[in-house]
Amino acid sequence: MIARPVLSLLLFSAVLLGPYAAAAESPVGSIRNFGPNLQTFASGLCRQPEGIAVDPAGNVYASSNSDTATIGHICVFDPAGAVIDMIDVPTGSSGVIGLLGELWRDGQLFVLDQADNVAPNGRVLRVDPRTHSVTTIATGFSFPNALAEDRQGLLYVSDSLQGRVYRLTPSGSSVTVWSDDALLTSSNADLPVGANGLAFDEDESFLYVANTGDRRVLRIPVRRNGSAGPARVFADGASIDQQLGLPGPVALFAADGIQFDVRGNLYVMANQVNEIQVLSPAGRLIHRFAGSGVDALDFNASLVFRGTNVYITNMSAADGGVNSKLSLFRAPFPGLRSR
Repeated sequence: MIARPVLSLLLFSAVLLGPYAAAAESPVGSIRNFGPNLQTFASGLCRQPEGIAVDPAGNVYASSNSDTATIGHICVFDPAGAVIDMIDVPTGSSGVIGLLGELWRDGQLFVLDQADNVAPNGRVLRVDPRTHSVTTIATGFSFPNALAEDRQGLLYVSDSLQGRVYRLTPSGSSVTVWSDDALLTSSNADLPVGANGLAFDEDESFLYVANTGDRRVLRIPVRRNGSAGPARVFADGASIDQQLGLPGPVALFAADGIQFDVRGNLYVMANQVNEIQVLSPAGRLIHRFAGSGVDALDFNASLVFRGTNVYITNMSAADGGVNSKLSLFRAPFPGLRSR
């Protein structure tokens, strides 16, 4: 196990990194690295970040999904990109941990743990960033991957291997299968990751779900009583490739995290092609963004808006984590649920 550095040394190292240029000074569409290389920083305890959230003060929380971890870590970055805190997350009963999706709510951070990818070991955790206390509020999942919240404060969790979306209260006192539609399961034997990124549209008429293995974004109607209607395909990557003459697979190739902007455009992390791909409200692919040189995306997994600033995790999964980092993207429009 990697030894945990003394916090004072961690903070001193962060100061030496110097301030990061404000995203507001960057042109629309630009992608730049944010903060240090996480493979080498703090002995790699923040490496291979997956989930990401931002608090009202602009601090960014990134969860490590390192395949060597026996204790999970959530690394906290200030708005300039300096690491200002690190939260240790203990394993559950499986003895294995892999932190995934995050959600900030009322001063608390909700984080998913895929554990060993075997039900019931997957967990939903509630973390207090001030005290570092970690509470397991729900178990029973196989591969809990992404989180969303509705206006009633209910949480929605995608399970990529079970092909389900769960709904639960923030206390975990009620956990139900909200949708297990067949479209939520991957039909791709080479990438059996189904339901992944989650995002509600503006009026919460639909919950949008990325199916990673099938290169699709689905949408599930939310009925008046809150139950799920039948899922439908909103955008299909193979069809988009054909329509646009792209040398596929390109469109929605391994669609991961998703978020809306205020214009109803959906931003999709296409991690196998290292792109941010933007779908119009009609499901058309209208923009593709990719960094260049040292600022290029590297298995971009999750995103969170703060105004027009978009913070992105790069897992660097295809190259062993050597390029583990966060990126900062300047979007054309603010996010729908920006902090």
